[in-house]
Amino acid sequence: MLIALGMPLRGKPRPWQHFRVPALMISAYEIIRNERIWREIRGKGGLHEYLGYDGIIFLDSGGFQAMKYNIDIDAEKLINIYRMIDADYYFSLDYPSISAKENIEEKISRTIKNFEKIREYVKNVIPIVHPDIERALREYIAYEKYNPEYIAIGGLVPLMLTTKGLLNGRRKTIELIAEIRKMHKGFLHIMGLGAPTIIPMLKILGCTSTDSSAWRLKAAHGKIMLLNGGERYISNRNANFGIVPLNEEEMKFIEKLKCPVLEEYDWSDLAGSFEVRALFNAWITLYASSSNYYQINGPFSKLLEYAKLLIDYK
Repeated sequence: MLIALGMPLRGKPRPWQHFRVPALMISAYEIIRNERIWREIRGKGGLHEYLGYDGIIFLDSGGFQAMKYNIDIDAEKLINIYRMIDADYYFSLDYPSISAKENIEEKISRTIKNFEKIREYVKNVIPIVHPDIERALREYIAYEKYNPEYIAIGGLVPLMLTTKGLLNGRRKTIELIAEIRKMHKGFLHIMGLGAPTIIPMLKILGCTSTDSSAWRLKAAHGKIMLLNGGERYISNRNANFGIVPLNEEEMKFIEKLKCPVLEEYDWSDLAGSFEVRALFNAWITLYASSSNYYQINGPFSKLLEYAKLLIDYK
């Protein structure tokens, strides 16, 4: 399964300078908001040259980020950026639902129209469907006549973050993915769910790719990610919450994985450096995508079993 590491354009570290990284997720929001970055990318000849990276680049529209700041991205400007920048795949400009009070009909209409408009000028545009299942099916049917190679499901992160258990948002997420997977025979991308806890479920459901920025976020909070989906606080800084230390057994297990980051750095570097923790987390995320490790702990283990049952039933 393909995992795209999400990162800012000027962000450090750059994992592909340390080990193989198959794909990146970049947000066009940075480019839209910063004319200087746009000029620099164009001057270099495209995103691959700007980043010094030869893998697959997914370019997100930045629509969700823009919505959070009440900014409306102009589709024409986005088309110009997409045409000038050398990415491999481009996500259509979508309007996910934030609350039940919104005008959902308008969001569905604008989401579909944006895809229809962008695809006229840009190749490899990925349309996006959104929860709930009724909305997702309406959007999928609208896209189906264009026979897209790739389809993405967005807006699932809030559902997966719910604390109300298996019978609510998380279960609905699995059901929605399974339904779209059954209908779409091409590539399927799941937006924002590339954490080691969730990757095994996406594999079982037959998803093609996903993306994650958790490798940076966890590192910024002093944490490293474990293969079974857990996380451990190892920073030298004091913290008042979320502190679960790494035990000796876990350390030995990690060392058996032959992580190249631990060949280049040691445990004290992990404790003292955001960049080293981020590199480690990036590697763990990619390892989870390429290995057959399915021993997930906690509530997500039940979700994994539910995904298996759902696939067997279908």
